[in-house]
Amino acid sequence: MDDRKFWILVALVFAVVTSGSGYAIYSKKEAIKNRRAEVEQLGKDIQVARKTITTTASLEKEVIVLRELSVVFEEILPTTDGARNLIKNFYNYSRETGVQPTSFQPQASRNPGAAQSDFDQFSYTLEMTGDTFQFLDFINRIETHSRFMSIPSFRMTAGSRKDMEKLGFARHAIQMDVETYVYQPKTQAARVPIDGYDRKRDLLVGEINRRRQALRLATFQYRGARGRRDPWIDPRVSAEEDASGLSMLEQKEKVEELIEMLASATAQWGRVEEAENILERMMEKRGVIETIATINDELRRIDNDNMITYPPAVKRLQVEVREPVRRLQAEVDDKKSIEGPLKEELEQVVRHMRKNIETGDYMLALQDYDSIKAGLELVQGDPARMELADELRVLAEEADILREFESIEIQFGGQALIEGHAPAVLLNKKTLSVGDLLQPGVEIVAIRPFEVDFAFRGVVLTRSF
Repeated sequence: MDDRKFWILVALVFAVVTSGSGYAIYSKKEAIKNRRAEVEQLGKDIQVARKTITTTASLEKEVIVLRELSVVFEEILPTTDGARNLIKNFYNYSRETGVQPTSFQPQASRNPGAAQSDFDQFSYTLEMTGDTFQFLDFINRIETHSRFMSIPSFRMTAGSRKDMEKLGFARHAIQMDVETYVYQPKTQAARVPIDGYDRKRDLLVGEINRRRQALRLATFQYRGARGRRDPWIDPRVSAEEDASGLSMLEQKEKVEELIEMLASATAQWGRVEEAENILERMMEKRGVIETIATINDELRRIDNDNMITYPPAVKRLQVEVREPVRRLQAEVDDKKSIEGPLKEELEQVVRHMRKNIETGDYMLALQDYDSIKAGLELVQGDPARMELADELRVLAEEADILREFESIEIQFGGQALIEGHAPAVLLNKKTLSVGDLLQPGVEIVAIRPFEVDFAFRGVVLTRSF
């Protein structure tokens, strides 16, 4: 091989080696660069992870609190069906407050925000008639409702003074708008489980209660007219004392007092039919009769002293007291012919008492009698019911005798039954024969094997040993 070829070969080898070394160096440099980029990204990931770790605890607490408050959210923001059913609430409020509904209509629901908002608005237009204070009471019902509702606008047209004097109260025409919202999430996120949820929730009870109280706003309790004039109608009647000695305010309060008494008597009369037993029914009926008598006494005093002269008060007294109390009195009088317990009720108590006496439940038998005893005197003149009443009295006396005799402690120590000799028995460590007293009022009248007859409270009772 000549020198020229040798050096060419050497140059080729050198070139190959140099290229390989350069490629290796380049590859290492790129690898180092990639590693540095990975290290930098890893550092960023570590920072993010550290931030996540520091915020997870507070986020977890917030999630637990919000989950526990979900019930309150559901109360404040009704479901779609709940919002639609509010019309029923409005009609109930009208009955409770005395306003007369003209038209209660829901409006088309709309979304007040973007198309994808989770909150939908429901609106209602309510038209009614009533006085100022009935209207305020109606608004109070809306304010104190557990669900969020607002009244963005209302319009009132005052009634006439003539109508007020004719009816006894004002009749304003009222139109109002009511709005509420429904929470309807457009997307549902998956519920993430939280380890040790119950324990962590218990640690957050204080925060949960604080947030719950903040959501449930305190409300003002409306207390009614309290003798005030209706501000939308000026009846031009002096509030000073008149010839009757009572001011307009006092006259209105007097009428209100009688109206409340009559309402109480009417409610009590309704409970007469619902009473579970005779005693309860008679007590309720007696209360109704006493209240009617009190109202009639007050009406006579009002008429004799000319106490009520204010025209609206006079009208209310006539429409809401005099006429209703006459109707209630007529209903009570219609049922006066059926005083006391019915025959069927007496028969039922007789059966119960007999059964309890037979089974030895003397206290229960006496309780049966006590439930009807007060009405037995009212059955006079009805032979069939009088006979049952007498039977009940006999059963009650029998149950009382048996109960008292059963409570007497008698210790049996033996007996001697020898032909030709008077029988003897050892009771309460005393030897006794026929005619002896076990204790005052308890006389031995017969001795048989393991049985002794006693005379007690006019009857003969047997005790077996």
